Amino acid sequence: MKKISILLPVYNDEQYIKRSVNSILNSTYSNFELIIINDGSTDSSPDIINKINDPRIKLYSKQNTGLQDSLNYGIKRCNCEIIMRMDGDDEMDNNKIEIQLADFLNNKAVLSGTGGYVINNNSEIKERINVPESNTNIINCLKNIKTSMIHPSIMFYKDAIIKAGLYDLKFDAADDYEMYYRMSKIGKLSNINSPLLLLRKHEQNMSVTQSVKQVQNTLIARKIYIENPEINSINNDLYIETKDKIVNSLSYYLLNLSNNHINTSRYFFIRFFYKVIRKITLNSLNILN
Repeated sequence: MKKISILLPVYNDEQYIKRSVNSILNSTYSNFELIIINDGSTDSSPDIINKINDPRIKLYSKQNTGLQDSLNYGIKRCNCEIIMRMDGDDEMDNNKIEIQLADFLNNKAVLSGTGGYVINNNSEIKERINVPESNTNIINCLKNIKTSMIHPSIMFYKDAIIKAGLYDLKFDAADDYEMYYRMSKIGKLSNINSPLLLLRKHEQNMSVTQSVKQVQNTLIARKIYIENPEINSINNDLYIETKDKIVNSLSYYLLNLSNNHINTSRYFFIRFFYKVIRKITLNSLNILN
């Protein structure tokens, strides 16, 4: 039974962290180390974790530097060749590790993910998230800005992500999207379209709190990698040059406007209208490329 590392960054997740950790510890696959990175939490998250008695848990606490830096910090402290991601407000199916690891090894991928369910604050299932399974379809979804992989579900080789350059701190709020492009240049990406992750949606999700930055960096990464398929990473000059073009584009304005109304409006018809605007805008980007 191969031992893996599970990387769990935590920041002010006191409401959910016990459920998250227990969903991992109760897995049918038991040969793992759980590397928890406390990113300077100001709530009781570290205290809750310290009360969970399991020798597989290794808790590291550091100053708050954000998710991307915490992931890079944690990857370097993982002791196994295969690392699986998880977030402090999500939960997993108790068969996830066993099913995903077998598929990951069988597919000979460098990075893989799973499908999932969206859950609310009470862990009630609200909807299913489907993901593309083949490398070709995943890349196409990246280009079309459709759901390609669920970040907290992924599993990857430690050596591969280090070779790719870890998480690029320039791409905060779209770090996963940009990283998938770089990992795809090293090897194959894959997914299992089974709902093995329980992804919690609430008002503190990055997709809500950092929506503007997420749109900006997604469009920057997309434009650069589509127009420059030969490059393996994005330097600072290219990032700034492309950013200037993106933030002055109509697509950027419309996507931010749409996301703001989708995330904040209480009215179904307003959310529906802006979802249509968002879809039209994304379709226009795909035509342009």
